[in-house]
Amino acid sequence: MKFLKKASLAASIAAVSFAANAELVAMDEMAMAAATGQAGIDLDVTLTGANAISIGEIEYTDTNEDGQTSDGGRLAITGINIGTPSGSITLNHTIDIDADGNLNIAQSSYTEDLQISVASIDTRAAGTGTDSAANLLSNLSLVMDVAPSTTVIGSNAAGDTTIAMDGAFKIKSGSVELLNGAIGVTSLSFTGSDTVTVDGVDYTDLVTTDIDMTANASGLAVTINSLQGDLNLGGVTMGGSTVGDIAVKNLALAGASILISGHD
Repeated sequence: MKFLKKASLAASIAAVSFAANAELVAMDEMAMAAATGQAGIDLDVTLTGANAISIGEIEYTDTNEDGQTSDGGRLAITGINIGTPSGSITLNHTIDIDADGNLNIAQSSYTEDLQISVASIDTRAAGTGTDSAANLLSNLSLVMDVAPSTTVIGSNAAGDTTIAMDGAFKIKSGSVELLNGAIGVTSLSFTGSDTVTVDGVDYTDLVTTDIDMTANASGLAVTINSLQGDLNLGGVTMGGSTVGDIAVKNLALAGASILISGHD
């Protein structure tokens, strides 16, 4: 579980890198003057090309509470890219803090063809070398649509930090190789049965999500209140030979909880 705790931190750092390196739509003096007196902030993030945001590597090294290496094992995620297969896409956000001190982040646009790719996920032995001890995943590529979403960061009566996230998405296409290429999926999709209307246009086959997170001294608790869809794995290969297709219908999580905490 120690790995999961630190992996969450790594994911947060990656998210910050995403915001910091994306192209931001600049406000001229006139636009800034028009914004004066308005509540909150508008933030538009534009991504151009498949490698709009690139992270060379995120490496986790197993250590104990004193910061000393316990077994020295490492996990490396390399070649992370976020963008779009062609052209440009823009994600429109508004950021507000309400009277109760809750931070409200809303993604207001329907964004098509957001691409996320990962070159490799590997374990490594102790030391500083980059040789893989075991390959877990390689050549992951996902193209997805992201519907409007809301994230509210606040606190509960116990003083714990809470994060409530609601949104919808669908994975339209993808591919991946697992376990040093022993297993492959040449066509991947994850779709649902929900419809979202944005600016008068209906977008269908979406997977809606309702996720709550609570952070305190015990760790990070994640509760998935709702997530349901159909997972389709096409062109599954084993040992280089195609074995067929796999369809997982009505995959549903409703009330599943995960506690992520440190382990010595």
